[in-house]
Amino acid sequence: MKILGLISSLTDPASRARIIQYKDHFKESGHTLTPRYFTPIKDADPQNWAYHVKKITGINEWRSLNLLKAAGRIPLLFSQSGYDIIWQNRLLHPHHFFWETKLLKPVVFDFDDAIWLSEGKKQVIKKIELSSMVFAGNEYLAEFAKKINNNTHVIPTTINTNLLYPQNILQPHFTIGWIGTETNFEYLENIYQPLRDFLGANKDSRLMIVSSHLPDFIKLNTNQLIFKQWKVEKENEYINEFSVGIMPLADTEWTRGKCSYKLLQYLACGIPAIASPIGTNIKIIKESNAGIAASSSEEWLAALLKIKNEKKLNNLWGTNGRKFIEEKFCSLKWSDTIIKLIKTVS
Repeated sequence: MKILGLISSLTDPASRARIIQYKDHFKESGHTLTPRYFTPIKDADPQNWAYHVKKITGINEWRSLNLLKAAGRIPLLFSQSGYDIIWQNRLLHPHHFFWETKLLKPVVFDFDDAIWLSEGKKQVIKKIELSSMVFAGNEYLAEFAKKINNNTHVIPTTINTNLLYPQNILQPHFTIGWIGTETNFEYLENIYQPLRDFLGANKDSRLMIVSSHLPDFIKLNTNQLIFKQWKVEKENEYINEFSVGIMPLADTEWTRGKCSYKLLQYLACGIPAIASPIGTNIKIIKESNAGIAASSSEEWLAALLKIKNEKKLNNLWGTNGRKFIEEKFCSLKWSDTIIKLIKTVS
């Protein structure tokens, strides 16, 4: 099979986890998976030019980025005819449905967020209706899709365990780690107070942020704050510097659709985690026995103290987390299932 993997960008977490990482697995099975994005869109977040446009015109930076993406994807209509199947992550080109139907190519539509809230409910429903098969990242998303398309399957966001793995490096400081894009800064800000309280009482601890830039709301002493510019080739190294990985969320319709990618990353590296008990987080924390669920500021503070002070328990949680990922969320194991499903629509 020749599969065209339509993605948002090379750095977008969903593009990497949902499609790009399967390229080698498909090749080993005798199939060709070609991830495609359209230049000049290479990054998940708006670049400086988009903010300059906003100052001049008032147009939101994300709207500018999306307009450029829409224009850049026009070549899609001419290139996708050379493939057997189209595996599309998210709603990349919502107004091209007419031409897509004329190409007569089977489409596997893949989504790992409640995108009907952000990309237009009518457009998402239309795409699901037109697709030969739907891959949903969790049961919550699948429930939405199954009402529209019976050929819907839950395909969780998975981890390449050869790229993310424990390095067991002894760290000189207790390090609270968070990795993610700026769109999720708001959830980190929600627990900023218990983080400050903890760091204020534990001067030997520090907070490490891995992202495109440091959130403006974080005001800490430089000896307790570390910022790392995200690079895909550095992910494993950076996460292994964490003593604990955190994944705070607010309880909304949007967050209930999240597939807990950063939580899975922590566990793959053998790092215990603290996460808000929202959506898929609930299942992962419970089944992995590799961390703590925390809701209130008091619970976050208590969880941080517990993980800092109980080193034997941390080692157990680290082992549990890695084993859980290898058994339940390993991309190599899931690739066979994905290929079998895609073959049924070829």
